[in-house]
Amino acid sequence: MLNGLMGIMSASGGGSTAVSPTDWASVLSALTGQISVSTVVAVIASVITAGIGLVFMWWGVRKLVRTLMAAFRGGKLRV
Repeated sequence: MLNGLMGIMSASGGGSTAVSPTDWASVLSALTGQISVSTVVAVIASVITAGIGLVFMWWGVRKLVRTLMAAFRGGKLRV
């Protein structure tokens, strides 16, 4: 494995090259092409919706556990 890595390094010149801002231009243009106001709003709305769902689920599970524990302690089920 080490010989293969050394072969790759010698084939590419053996040294490292600095990354210039022009190398990132294609990456940045692809990212800015994918991001728009509508996608940002959609992501924010999805996160808020998921958060509200998780809060209600957490509240419901706590209510259920408290109800069941009270039923076990008191001997009867009350809602």
